[in-house]
Amino acid sequence: MMRILPRMLLQAILLMVLIGTIAFCGVKSMEKEPLAVGVDIAVVVREDNAVTQMAIGFVENMESVSEFCTFRQVSEEEGFSLLGEGEVAALILLPEQLVEGIMNGENPAVEIYFAKQAGLEAMLFKELTDAGAGLLNVAQAEIYGAGDTAAAYGFTDKLSVMEMEIDSYNLAFALDRLALYETEQLSVTGQMSVLQYFAASAAVLFLLLFGMALYPVMQPEPAVFRKQLSREGVGFLWQDFCQWLCGLLSVGLMSILLLPAVRLAKVWMAHSGQETELFRSVQDAKQMTETVVLILLGMVLVSTFIYCLYSLAGSRISGILMLFVVSLMMIYLSGGLVPSVFLPEMMQKIGGRLPTGYLIRAAGSIFVGYRSQTVRDCVSGMCLYTVLLGGLACLCRRRYVR
Repeated sequence: MMRILPRMLLQAILLMVLIGTIAFCGVKSMEKEPLAVGVDIAVVVREDNAVTQMAIGFVENMESVSEFCTFRQVSEEEGFSLLGEGEVAALILLPEQLVEGIMNGENPAVEIYFAKQAGLEAMLFKELTDAGAGLLNVAQAEIYGAGDTAAAYGFTDKLSVMEMEIDSYNLAFALDRLALYETEQLSVTGQMSVLQYFAASAAVLFLLLFGMALYPVMQPEPAVFRKQLSREGVGFLWQDFCQWLCGLLSVGLMSILLLPAVRLAKVWMAHSGQETELFRSVQDAKQMTETVVLILLGMVLVSTFIYCLYSLAGSRISGILMLFVVSLMMIYLSGGLVPSVFLPEMMQKIGGRLPTGYLIRAAGSIFVGYRSQTVRDCVSGMCLYTVLLGGLACLCRRRYVR
Protein backbone atom coordinates (compact mmCIF):
# COMPACT_ATOMS: atom_id res chain seq x y z
CA MET A 1 0.00 0.00 0.00
CA MET A 2 2.71 2.48 1.00
CA ARG A 3 4.82 1.63 -2.07
CA ILE A 4 2.07 2.60 -4.51
CA LEU A 5 0.90 5.64 -2.53
CA PRO A 6 3.14 8.21 -4.35
CA ARG A 7 1.90 6.97 -7.72
CA MET A 8 -1.70 7.16 -6.52
CA LEU A 9 -1.17 10.71 -5.29
CA LEU A 10 0.31 11.79 -8.63
CA GLN A 11 -2.60 10.26 -10.53
CA ALA A 12 -5.04 11.96 -8.14
CA ILE A 13 -3.42 15.36 -8.69
CA LEU A 14 -3.57 15.00 -12.48
CA LEU A 15 -7.18 13.86 -12.25
CA MET A 16 -8.01 16.79 -9.97
CA VAL A 17 -6.57 19.26 -12.50
CA LEU A 18 -8.61 17.69 -15.31
CA ILE A 19 -11.89 17.67 -13.41
CA GLY A 20 -11.23 21.19 -12.12
CA THR A 21 -10.87 22.38 -15.68
CA ILE A 22 -14.16 20.69 -16.64
CA ALA A 23 -15.94 22.24 -13.65
CA PHE A 24 -14.52 25.69 -14.44
CA CYS A 25 -15.78 25.48 -18.02
CA GLY A 26 -19.18 24.32 -16.75
CA VAL A 27 -19.48 27.27 -14.37
CA LYS A 28 -18.53 29.72 -17.10
CA SER A 29 -21.06 28.25 -19.52
CA MET A 30 -23.84 28.45 -16.90
CA GLU A 31 -23.02 32.09 -16.10
CA LYS A 32 -23.57 33.35 -19.64
CA GLU A 33 -26.15 36.07 -19.99
CA PRO A 34 -29.45 35.00 -21.56
CA LEU A 35 -30.14 35.93 -25.15
CA ALA A 36 -31.78 39.34 -25.36
CA VAL A 37 -34.49 39.75 -28.00
CA GLY A 38 -35.18 43.22 -29.40
CA VAL A 39 -38.09 44.00 -31.72
CA ASP A 40 -38.05 46.93 -34.17
CA ILE A 41 -41.57 48.11 -35.05
CA ALA A 42 -42.48 50.59 -37.78
CA VAL A 43 -45.45 52.84 -36.97
CA VAL A 44 -47.45 54.82 -39.54
CA VAL A 45 -49.55 57.65 -38.08
CA ARG A 46 -52.17 58.78 -40.59
CA GLU A 47 -53.34 61.64 -38.40
CA ASP A 48 -50.51 63.34 -36.56
CA ASN A 49 -51.97 65.23 -33.59
CA ALA A 50 -51.03 65.79 -29.96
CA VAL A 51 -53.46 63.21 -28.57
CA THR A 52 -52.21 60.44 -30.86
CA GLN A 53 -48.56 61.28 -30.10
CA MET A 54 -49.33 61.20 -26.40
CA ALA A 55 -50.91 57.76 -26.73
CA ILE A 56 -47.92 56.46 -28.72
CA GLY A 57 -45.49 57.88 -26.17
CA PHE A 58 -47.44 56.27 -23.35
CA VAL A 59 -47.24 52.84 -24.99
CA GLU A 60 -43.54 53.25 -25.83
CA ASN A 61 -42.66 54.05 -22.22
CA MET A 62 -44.54 51.15 -20.68
CA GLU A 63 -41.96 48.96 -18.93
CA SER A 64 -43.37 45.70 -20.25
CA VAL A 65 -43.20 47.05 -23.83
CA SER A 66 -39.97 49.09 -23.78
CA GLU A 67 -37.96 46.05 -22.68
CA PHE A 68 -38.61 44.32 -26.01
CA CYS A 69 -39.91 46.86 -28.56
CA THR A 70 -38.42 49.88 -30.28
CA PHE A 71 -40.89 51.95 -32.28
CA ARG A 72 -39.97 53.93 -35.40
CA GLN A 73 -42.43 56.40 -36.95
CA VAL A 74 -42.25 56.29 -40.75
CA SER A 75 -44.41 57.01 -43.77
CA GLU A 76 -46.68 54.30 -45.12
CA GLU A 77 -44.54 53.71 -48.20
CA GLU A 78 -41.34 53.59 -46.17
CA GLY A 79 -42.94 51.24 -43.65
CA PHE A 80 -43.90 48.62 -46.24
CA SER A 81 -40.44 48.92 -47.77
CA LEU A 82 -38.76 48.27 -44.42
CA LEU A 83 -41.08 45.35 -43.76
CA GLY A 84 -40.33 43.81 -47.13
CA GLU A 85 -36.57 44.14 -46.56
CA GLY A 86 -36.83 42.53 -43.16
CA GLU A 87 -35.50 45.56 -41.27
CA VAL A 88 -38.57 45.69 -39.02
CA ALA A 89 -40.48 42.84 -37.44
CA ALA A 90 -43.93 44.39 -37.98
CA LEU A 91 -45.71 47.43 -39.39
CA ILE A 92 -48.54 49.19 -37.54
CA LEU A 93 -50.97 51.48 -39.37
CA LEU A 94 -52.85 53.81 -37.02
CA PRO A 95 -56.15 55.13 -38.49
CA GLU A 96 -57.37 58.70 -38.26
CA GLN A 97 -59.06 59.82 -35.04
CA LEU A 98 -57.83 56.71 -33.25
CA VAL A 99 -58.09 58.03 -29.70
CA GLU A 100 -61.40 59.78 -30.35
CA GLY A 101 -62.85 56.58 -31.83
CA ILE A 102 -61.81 54.60 -28.78
CA MET A 103 -63.39 57.17 -26.49
CA ASN A 104 -66.76 57.33 -28.30
CA GLY A 105 -67.05 53.58 -28.82
CA GLU A 106 -66.43 53.41 -32.59
CA ASN A 107 -63.25 51.39 -31.96
CA PRO A 108 -61.41 51.94 -35.27
CA ALA A 109 -59.30 49.00 -36.38
CA VAL A 110 -55.51 49.16 -36.12
CA GLU A 111 -53.83 47.32 -38.99
CA ILE A 112 -50.72 45.25 -38.16
CA TYR A 113 -48.64 43.63 -40.89
CA PHE A 114 -46.04 40.91 -40.41
CA ALA A 115 -43.51 39.58 -42.89
CA LYS A 116 -44.23 36.24 -44.52
CA GLN A 117 -41.04 34.74 -43.09
CA ALA A 118 -41.61 35.85 -39.50
CA GLY A 119 -38.63 35.46 -37.21
CA LEU A 120 -38.44 35.15 -33.44
CA GLU A 121 -38.85 38.91 -32.99
CA ALA A 122 -42.05 39.02 -35.04
CA MET A 123 -43.46 36.01 -33.20
CA LEU A 124 -42.76 37.69 -29.87
CA PHE A 125 -44.46 40.92 -30.94
CA LYS A 126 -47.42 38.95 -32.28
CA GLU A 127 -47.84 37.35 -28.86
CA LEU A 128 -47.75 40.81 -27.27
CA THR A 129 -50.36 42.20 -29.66
CA ASP A 130 -52.61 39.16 -29.20
CA ALA A 131 -52.42 39.64 -25.44
CA GLY A 132 -53.23 43.34 -25.80
CA ALA A 133 -56.13 42.61 -28.11
CA GLY A 134 -57.46 40.10 -25.62
CA LEU A 135 -57.36 42.70 -22.85
CA LEU A 136 -59.21 45.21 -25.05
CA ASN A 137 -61.86 42.64 -25.96
CA VAL A 138 -62.49 41.94 -22.29
CA ALA A 139 -62.69 45.67 -21.51
CA GLN A 140 -65.15 46.28 -24.36
CA ALA A 141 -67.29 43.33 -23.30
CA GLU A 142 -67.40 44.70 -19.76
CA ILE A 143 -68.48 48.18 -20.92
CA TYR A 144 -71.14 46.86 -23.30
CA GLY A 145 -72.36 44.34 -20.73
CA ALA A 146 -72.65 47.07 -18.09
CA GLY A 147 -74.58 49.30 -20.53
CA ASP A 148 -77.03 46.54 -21.44
CA THR A 149 -77.50 45.59 -17.78
CA ALA A 150 -78.10 49.20 -16.72
CA ALA A 151 -80.63 49.70 -19.54
CA ALA A 152 -82.48 46.46 -18.71
CA TYR A 153 -82.86 47.22 -15.00
CA GLY A 154 -83.31 50.97 -15.19
CA PHE A 155 -79.97 52.00 -13.74
CA THR A 156 -78.84 54.21 -16.60
CA ASP A 157 -78.26 57.04 -14.15
CA LYS A 158 -75.58 54.88 -12.52
CA LEU A 159 -73.98 53.89 -15.84
CA SER A 160 -71.25 56.53 -15.70
CA VAL A 161 -70.23 55.34 -12.22
CA MET A 162 -70.16 51.71 -13.39
CA GLU A 163 -68.05 52.59 -16.43
CA MET A 164 -65.66 54.57 -14.24
CA GLU A 165 -65.26 51.57 -11.93
CA ILE A 166 -64.65 49.25 -14.89
CA ASP A 167 -62.11 51.64 -16.42
CA SER A 168 -60.32 52.00 -13.10
CA TYR A 169 -60.11 48.24 -12.70
CA ASN A 170 -58.84 47.65 -16.22
CA LEU A 171 -56.29 50.46 -16.00
CA ALA A 172 -55.01 49.13 -12.68
CA PHE A 173 -54.78 45.65 -14.17
CA ALA A 174 -52.97 46.83 -17.31
CA LEU A 175 -50.63 49.32 -15.69
CA ASP A 176 -49.68 47.26 -12.66
CA ARG A 177 -47.02 45.06 -14.17
CA LEU A 178 -47.09 42.66 -11.27
CA ALA A 179 -50.71 41.86 -12.13
CA LEU A 180 -49.59 40.60 -15.54
CA TYR A 181 -46.14 39.21 -14.76
CA GLU A 182 -44.95 37.29 -11.75
CA THR A 183 -41.22 37.18 -11.23
CA GLU A 184 -40.08 33.79 -10.02
CA GLN A 185 -36.39 32.99 -9.87
CA LEU A 186 -35.62 29.46 -10.99
CA SER A 187 -32.35 27.64 -10.53
CA VAL A 188 -31.31 24.62 -12.57
CA THR A 189 -28.95 23.68 -9.73
CA GLY A 190 -31.58 23.57 -6.97
CA GLN A 191 -30.60 24.99 -3.59
CA MET A 192 -26.94 25.19 -4.58
CA SER A 193 -25.39 27.97 -6.60
CA VAL A 194 -23.76 27.13 -9.94
CA LEU A 195 -20.32 27.12 -8.34
CA GLN A 196 -21.44 24.88 -5.47
CA TYR A 197 -23.27 22.53 -7.81
CA PHE A 198 -20.30 21.90 -10.07
CA ALA A 199 -17.98 21.67 -7.07
CA ALA A 200 -20.13 18.87 -5.62
CA SER A 201 -20.37 17.09 -8.98
CA ALA A 202 -16.63 17.45 -9.60
CA ALA A 203 -15.83 16.03 -6.15
CA VAL A 204 -17.98 12.94 -6.79
CA LEU A 205 -16.55 12.45 -10.28
CA PHE A 206 -13.02 12.83 -8.92
CA LEU A 207 -13.51 10.14 -6.27
CA LEU A 208 -15.11 7.75 -8.76
CA LEU A 209 -12.40 8.17 -11.38
CA PHE A 210 -9.73 8.03 -8.70
CA GLY A 211 -10.83 4.42 -8.33
CA MET A 212 -8.88 3.69 -11.52
CA ALA A 213 -5.70 4.08 -9.42
CA LEU A 214 -7.02 1.71 -6.75
CA TYR A 215 -6.93 -1.47 -8.79
CA PRO A 216 -3.70 -2.75 -7.15
CA VAL A 217 -5.41 -2.36 -3.77
CA MET A 218 -8.87 -3.76 -4.62
CA GLN A 219 -8.08 -6.26 -7.38
CA PRO A 220 -9.33 -9.83 -7.00
CA GLU A 221 -6.51 -11.94 -5.58
CA PRO A 222 -5.57 -15.27 -7.22
CA ALA A 223 -7.59 -18.25 -6.06
CA VAL A 224 -4.50 -20.07 -4.79
CA PHE A 225 -3.52 -17.14 -2.60
CA ARG A 226 -7.05 -16.76 -1.20
CA LYS A 227 -7.29 -20.45 -0.40
CA GLN A 228 -3.92 -20.36 1.31
CA LEU A 229 -5.07 -17.45 3.48
CA SER A 230 -8.23 -19.40 4.26
CA ARG A 231 -6.14 -22.37 5.46
CA GLU A 232 -4.25 -19.97 7.72
CA GLY A 233 -7.50 -18.93 9.36
CA VAL A 234 -8.31 -15.82 7.32
CA GLY A 235 -11.80 -16.38 5.96
CA PHE A 236 -12.97 -15.24 2.56
CA LEU A 237 -15.33 -12.63 4.02
CA TRP A 238 -12.53 -11.17 6.14
CA GLN A 239 -10.27 -11.03 3.08
CA ASP A 240 -12.96 -9.19 1.14
CA PHE A 241 -13.56 -6.79 4.02
CA CYS A 242 -9.86 -5.97 4.38
CA GLN A 243 -9.51 -5.22 0.68
CA TRP A 244 -12.62 -3.06 0.76
CA LEU A 245 -11.33 -1.29 3.88
CA CYS A 246 -8.04 -0.46 2.12
CA GLY A 247 -10.03 1.08 -0.70
CA LEU A 248 -12.18 3.03 1.77
CA LEU A 249 -9.07 4.44 3.50
CA SER A 250 -7.65 5.47 0.11
CA VAL A 251 -10.91 7.19 -0.84
CA GLY A 252 -10.91 8.95 2.52
CA LEU A 253 -7.34 10.14 1.95
CA MET A 254 -8.28 11.54 -1.45
CA SER A 255 -11.31 13.25 0.08
CA ILE A 256 -8.99 15.02 2.51
CA LEU A 257 -6.84 16.15 -0.42
CA LEU A 258 -9.88 17.92 -1.88
CA LEU A 259 -9.91 20.41 0.99
CA PRO A 260 -6.65 22.24 0.09
CA ALA A 261 -7.75 22.22 -3.55
CA VAL A 262 -10.98 23.96 -2.59
CA ARG A 263 -9.01 26.40 -0.43
CA LEU A 264 -6.77 27.30 -3.36
CA ALA A 265 -9.85 27.76 -5.55
CA LYS A 266 -11.38 30.16 -3.01
CA VAL A 267 -8.17 32.19 -2.83
CA TRP A 268 -8.01 32.39 -6.61
CA MET A 269 -11.65 33.47 -6.85
CA ALA A 270 -11.12 36.10 -4.19
CA HIS A 271 -8.28 37.63 -6.22
CA SER A 272 -10.30 37.49 -9.43
CA GLY A 273 -13.38 39.08 -7.84
CA GLN A 274 -15.65 36.06 -8.34
CA GLU A 275 -17.96 34.28 -5.92
CA THR A 276 -16.19 33.31 -2.70
CA GLU A 277 -19.05 31.98 -0.56
CA LEU A 278 -18.49 28.33 -1.35
CA PHE A 279 -19.17 26.77 2.04
CA ARG A 280 -21.78 27.64 4.60
CA SER A 281 -20.32 29.93 7.21
CA VAL A 282 -22.75 28.89 9.96
CA GLN A 283 -24.09 25.42 10.72
CA ASP A 284 -26.00 24.27 13.76
CA ALA A 285 -25.12 21.03 15.49
CA LYS A 286 -27.89 19.05 13.78
CA GLN A 287 -26.87 20.14 10.28
CA MET A 288 -23.21 19.51 11.05
CA THR A 289 -24.03 15.98 12.20
CA GLU A 290 -26.12 15.32 9.10
CA THR A 291 -23.32 16.61 6.87
CA VAL A 292 -20.73 14.35 8.52
CA VAL A 293 -23.02 11.32 8.22
CA LEU A 294 -23.75 12.01 4.56
CA ILE A 295 -20.07 12.48 3.70
CA LEU A 296 -19.00 9.29 5.52
CA LEU A 297 -21.78 7.27 3.87
CA GLY A 298 -20.77 8.79 0.54
CA MET A 299 -17.18 7.60 0.93
CA VAL A 300 -18.43 4.13 1.93
CA LEU A 301 -20.68 3.97 -1.13
CA VAL A 302 -17.90 5.15 -3.48
CA SER A 303 -15.45 2.51 -2.21
CA THR A 304 -18.15 -0.19 -2.41
CA PHE A 305 -19.06 0.87 -5.95
CA ILE A 306 -15.43 0.69 -7.09
CA TYR A 307 -14.93 -2.64 -5.32
CA CYS A 308 -18.04 -4.11 -6.97
CA LEU A 309 -17.01 -3.07 -10.48
CA TYR A 310 -13.53 -4.56 -10.07
CA SER A 311 -15.14 -7.76 -8.77
CA LEU A 312 -17.39 -7.92 -11.83
CA ALA A 313 -14.62 -7.16 -14.33
CA GLY A 314 -11.99 -9.57 -13.05
CA SER A 315 -9.04 -8.00 -14.90
CA ARG A 316 -7.17 -4.70 -14.76
CA ILE A 317 -8.04 -3.38 -18.24
CA SER A 318 -11.67 -4.45 -18.08
CA GLY A 319 -12.09 -3.04 -14.58
CA ILE A 320 -10.59 0.36 -15.36
CA LEU A 321 -12.58 0.72 -18.59
CA MET A 322 -15.78 -0.36 -16.88
CA LEU A 323 -15.22 2.08 -14.01
CA PHE A 324 -14.52 4.96 -16.40
CA VAL A 325 -17.50 4.35 -18.69
CA VAL A 326 -20.03 3.52 -15.96
CA SER A 327 -18.95 6.47 -13.78
CA LEU A 328 -19.26 9.02 -16.59
CA MET A 329 -22.59 7.58 -17.74
CA MET A 330 -24.06 7.64 -14.24
CA ILE A 331 -22.72 11.12 -13.49
CA TYR A 332 -24.27 12.39 -16.73
CA LEU A 333 -27.67 10.81 -15.98
CA SER A 334 -27.59 12.25 -12.46
CA GLY A 335 -26.98 15.78 -13.74
CA GLY A 336 -23.30 16.02 -12.80
CA LEU A 337 -22.12 17.17 -16.23
CA VAL A 338 -25.31 18.87 -17.43
CA PRO A 339 -27.99 19.85 -14.87
CA SER A 340 -30.71 17.22 -14.92
CA VAL A 341 -33.46 19.76 -15.74
CA PHE A 342 -32.06 19.87 -19.28
CA LEU A 343 -32.44 16.11 -19.68
CA PRO A 344 -35.61 14.24 -20.71
CA GLU A 345 -38.04 13.58 -17.89
CA MET A 346 -37.42 9.83 -17.90
CA MET A 347 -33.66 10.35 -17.63
CA GLN A 348 -34.23 12.76 -14.74
CA LYS A 349 -36.18 10.14 -12.81
CA ILE A 350 -33.59 7.45 -13.46
CA GLY A 351 -30.61 9.68 -12.69
CA GLY A 352 -32.09 10.88 -9.41
CA ARG A 353 -32.23 7.28 -8.13
CA LEU A 354 -28.76 6.21 -9.25
CA PRO A 355 -25.93 6.02 -6.68
CA THR A 356 -24.34 9.11 -8.20
CA GLY A 357 -27.57 11.06 -7.68
CA TYR A 358 -27.40 10.40 -3.95
CA LEU A 359 -23.66 11.10 -3.91
CA ILE A 360 -24.05 14.53 -5.52
CA ARG A 361 -26.75 15.47 -3.04
CA ALA A 362 -24.58 14.19 -0.20
CA ALA A 363 -21.63 16.28 -1.39
CA GLY A 364 -23.96 19.26 -1.69
CA SER A 365 -24.72 19.03 2.02
CA ILE A 366 -21.36 20.74 2.62
CA PHE A 367 -22.69 23.81 0.85
CA VAL A 368 -26.40 23.94 1.74
CA GLY A 369 -28.65 22.61 4.46
CA TYR A 370 -31.24 20.04 3.48
CA ARG A 371 -34.61 19.28 4.99
CA SER A 372 -34.81 16.20 7.20
CA GLN A 373 -36.78 14.30 4.56
CA THR A 374 -34.06 14.87 1.97
CA VAL A 375 -31.37 13.74 4.41
CA ARG A 376 -33.31 10.58 5.25
CA ASP A 377 -33.82 9.87 1.54
CA CYS A 378 -30.09 10.22 0.84
CA VAL A 379 -29.11 8.08 3.83
CA SER A 380 -31.55 5.29 2.98
CA GLY A 381 -30.57 5.35 -0.70
CA MET A 382 -26.83 5.20 -0.04
CA CYS A 383 -27.23 2.45 2.58
CA LEU A 384 -29.36 0.38 0.21
CA TYR A 385 -26.86 0.69 -2.65
CA THR A 386 -23.95 -0.07 -0.31
CA VAL A 387 -25.59 -3.31 0.83
CA LEU A 388 -26.61 -4.36 -2.70
CA LEU A 389 -23.24 -3.56 -4.30
CA GLY A 390 -21.31 -5.10 -1.42
CA GLY A 391 -23.34 -8.30 -1.58
CA LEU A 392 -22.90 -8.48 -5.35
CA ALA A 393 -19.14 -8.01 -4.98
CA CYS A 394 -18.90 -10.84 -2.44
CA LEU A 395 -20.86 -13.17 -4.71
CA CYS A 396 -18.63 -12.33 -7.67
CA ARG A 397 -15.45 -12.95 -5.66
CA ARG A 398 -16.63 -16.44 -4.78
CA ARG A 399 -16.15 -17.51 -8.38
CA TYR A 400 -12.40 -16.96 -8.09
CA VAL A 401 -12.02 -19.62 -5.39
CA ARG A 402 -14.09 -22.40 -6.97
